[in-house]
Amino acid sequence: MSTIQAIREKIIQELPLWDQPSISVGVVKEGEVILAEGFGYADQEKNLKANQETLYQIGSCSKAFTAAAAALLVDQGKLEWDRPVHEYLPWLEFKDPYTTAHATVRDLLCHRTGLPRHDAYWINGPCSRREMVENLRNMEPVWSFRSHWCYQNTCYVAVGMLIEALSGMSWEEFIQKNLLEPLGMHRTTFYVDAIRKDENHAEPYSRVLPTDLKGYHKISFLKSDREDMAQGIGAPYGPAGSIMSTVSDMCKWLLFNLQEGKVGDRQLISEENMREIHKPNMLMSEPLLVPFPEQDFYSYGMGWFLETYRGHMMVEHGGNIDGFSALVTMIPDQKLGVVCLTNFNNSFNTYATTYEIVDAYLGESNGEWHQRWRKIIGDIFAQNPENMKRMNGDPVPNTTPSHPLADYAGTYHNACYGDVVITKQEDGLHFLYNKEESPLQHFHYDTFQIHNPTALFADMNIRFNTNRKGQVDGIEFGIALNPEAKDEFFMKQEEA
Repeated sequence: MSTIQAIREKIIQELPLWDQPSISVGVVKEGEVILAEGFGYADQEKNLKANQETLYQIGSCSKAFTAAAAALLVDQGKLEWDRPVHEYLPWLEFKDPYTTAHATVRDLLCHRTGLPRHDAYWINGPCSRREMVENLRNMEPVWSFRSHWCYQNTCYVAVGMLIEALSGMSWEEFIQKNLLEPLGMHRTTFYVDAIRKDENHAEPYSRVLPTDLKGYHKISFLKSDREDMAQGIGAPYGPAGSIMSTVSDMCKWLLFNLQEGKVGDRQLISEENMREIHKPNMLMSEPLLVPFPEQDFYSYGMGWFLETYRGHMMVEHGGNIDGFSALVTMIPDQKLGVVCLTNFNNSFNTYATTYEIVDAYLGESNGEWHQRWRKIIGDIFAQNPENMKRMNGDPVPNTTPSHPLADYAGTYHNACYGDVVITKQEDGLHFLYNKEESPLQHFHYDTFQIHNPTALFADMNIRFNTNRKGQVDGIEFGIALNPEAKDEFFMKQEEA
């Protein structure tokens, strides 16, 4: 049996065990596409099978396109990797003045500004792309500048706005004209309306509960109110994660990267700047996901993770957005590239399938990656209640709120995250943030728990504060996605 036939059979065998609708897989080797195929269903209800031209959202795999666009501008002499971004965008500010004065495009692209990961404010939020970048000035740093790696989506949006300022085009227009068209990626797009209208697109799916291991249902595409395809206005978070593509198109992207910026005989981006993107720019103290004995030396380039895998350099990046998961991977010394796209929320079948394919070409047969990844997911979900208990602590029994529930109702404002609205309803207090409402369950004293297993802040505790007059004047909770970050404070607003 050929290697590629064995790979196909393995994918077909494992897909039902993952209990997800589809996975589309592309493999390039030695400058040629040797597999580009869809497995399973792009739309389960319509019995629409996935194929090599099925459109999926690729989430944060979009970041590598933003880094490549920056490299084009460096080649054109319009941008320098290590010149402060503030000199190009004078209005861009961080809360820390030193970071404002010194942060470069390299710093933003390799996640070393000292900021924790702030995402909740833009998910279904009202902010524009410009407002997202302006919000950097409201984010409290956790680590000193350039001392620590931490994934930061808003910094990629800032680089997107820098590209717009230097090119005179929108980020979408620049990517389309300077990357997608030269590479022949004609099926790739940026707009949710475009993927919805395309007859060959994957529908997004997720588990009923995030901790379920079986069963799934169709969910909605994530679409910002600010996105307007007719006006050419993309999602505010576009440069960090809005691209939609097919495995056929993504194989072209893999070949372009493996050939160090070359398309046919044309050197689209210089080899020098492609190496800048693909080399370690910031060391990571630990992997983003989980450690494996086959991997070591975790680092980040610009738009790419880099680690060693069985002694070979691996260049990769994953992507997750509502109902979709993606993974793009290269082993440069083997001239090997793999892309996996799924229409399933937070799927790790992308990693298992990729590692199995890489092992097949490295002559390794003992990975058992599908079983290992499924066990890891089960273990993580089993630990969730204990992890949440550790974060929230134990409730103190037989306590009551210090005020009537109506006193807690109101609008609470935070400079970075905007408004949280607390309402008093017949069944108690409710929490509303960016269109998502959840009931609040009393935990103890003036602490309440967000009681909605599918909510953005499921099972998190919020604490109401009182001022010296005994009035409820604010709420606090750990909204950032890093345990090292301080809790955010929301000040209660005066009623009009």
